[in-house]
Amino acid sequence: MKKKWFVVLLSISILLTGCGANSKSEKKASDTTEAKTLQMMEINEISSMDSRKAFDGGSFIAITQVMEGLYNLDEKDQLVPGVATELPRISEDGLVYKIPLREDAYWSNEEQVTADDFVYAWQQIVDPKSGATGAFLLLDVVKNATEINQGKLAVDELGIKAVSKYELEITLEHPVPYFTSMLTFPTLFPLNKNYVEKQGEKYAQDSEHLIYNGVFKLADWKGSNQTWSYEQNNHYWNKEQTNVEKIEMQVIKDTNLAVNLYNSKELDRAVLSGEFASQNKDNPDLVVSLDSWSHILEVNQGRDHILQNKEARQAVAKSIDRKEITERLLNNGSIASHGLVPREFVFNPKTKKDFRDEKPLVNEFNQKEGTQIWQKFLSESGTKEVSLTLLASDQDENKHITEFIQFSLEETLPNTKITIEMMPEKNLLERREKGDFDLILNRVGPDFQDPLTFMNQYISTSDSNVASYQNKSYDELLKEADKLAIQPVERWNKLVEAEDLLLKDAGVIPIYQSANTALQRSTYDGLIHHLFGPPNYYGKIKMK
Repeated sequence: MKKKWFVVLLSISILLTGCGANSKSEKKASDTTEAKTLQMMEINEISSMDSRKAFDGGSFIAITQVMEGLYNLDEKDQLVPGVATELPRISEDGLVYKIPLREDAYWSNEEQVTADDFVYAWQQIVDPKSGATGAFLLLDVVKNATEINQGKLAVDELGIKAVSKYELEITLEHPVPYFTSMLTFPTLFPLNKNYVEKQGEKYAQDSEHLIYNGVFKLADWKGSNQTWSYEQNNHYWNKEQTNVEKIEMQVIKDTNLAVNLYNSKELDRAVLSGEFASQNKDNPDLVVSLDSWSHILEVNQGRDHILQNKEARQAVAKSIDRKEITERLLNNGSIASHGLVPREFVFNPKTKKDFRDEKPLVNEFNQKEGTQIWQKFLSESGTKEVSLTLLASDQDENKHITEFIQFSLEETLPNTKITIEMMPEKNLLERREKGDFDLILNRVGPDFQDPLTFMNQYISTSDSNVASYQNKSYDELLKEADKLAIQPVERWNKLVEAEDLLLKDAGVIPIYQSANTALQRSTYDGLIHHLFGPPNYYGKIKMK
């Protein structure tokens, strides 16, 4: 009963949050075809525009608007040529990819985009001196990437070369069934060596120290501000795919403010959560689609405290009623999740069964069991009191979710104190990378269309394994899956078993799978929402 009343009070607070907030903007969203300008929002800042160092959703979304890789995704998430002219020609053994490039792709400084730009970018990614955050994408995938990253080989030994100015050849360590889908991800986009080296430390620090090969150029971004613009790039090879001349962006973390701006025609799209989604369920402007973002509670097992204990982590997992979060707090189409790999993302290659339906639910909400497990752990360990800190980024919905988790854990787990710390996503991810957390509410999205994109960060030796999950059986299952690239059913089964083991260990605690719910004007169409990679692409919007 206490929990029900808590949710009711929290729901009321969502309605009140931000009331009275006014926008300083005097610009109106476009409801005519004359301006060719759109007013849009994101919920997170841009942390980095350097494709080597970007590590968060907000940055990847921005990079995708202004840069282009070998391939793009269409509205059905099918690969279509970008800088490449056709899909790769793959050798019979699955190791060598030959990719022809278009000759009419240019940077915004009027230099051509060539095969050397991809070679340089990929060498930068694996070069240990560059400290690239996305190196894991190529390690144990592209030939010699791991040895180069370990300082054992020179970067020019990487398995990528320019056969000619307009042809790439990529050699893999072993067949990788999802490799082509990786080529759409921003980390693997090209870099113009001459420009990057000329800018030195100033490269990508703001929009004035970047060049672009995408449909838009970035403008008015100073490196940390919460407003910027995308302006049409006249040097893009297919600039006719959009008639939008400018998109003015602003970061809005308060749903109430977003709705107010939309209603006053100062936004052309407003992202919704909580009561605002249910209030607008009959609004003809409402659009809803399921995301492939998994919102998870990461549990730091590297610190010398109770979260190293599997039973303690299981008790935490059983204390959280995920349906209360999705159906009462969010109420925007998001769904409760008990898995790391999201629903409607990948399917059994033989039976077409959703990955999420392959195994029974693990660590379902059960307060009684959670309390019993916790009490047993406290008794056996001699622990009297437990204090944990819960971190989250500071957008509106996270405030209410963290308060609910705090209430749930303190109510279910005796002698436990939870302290919440909210911060901008950039700061959150910096804390996460340092392992400076107990619990962290985080979201993870897919880099490519395969279960491994979510699962590989929990391999014991992975640099991304900041939660320090360690299980040799989990590692071995993923290694075995790697060896089964040309046996898709057997590989699938290994991945299912590995995720089940991770969840039973409560190595990570899934909370919910988000939905993309927004009010969106009918004065334009063509905004593409992807199920993997950066979720929103503005480059094909046409204003009516």
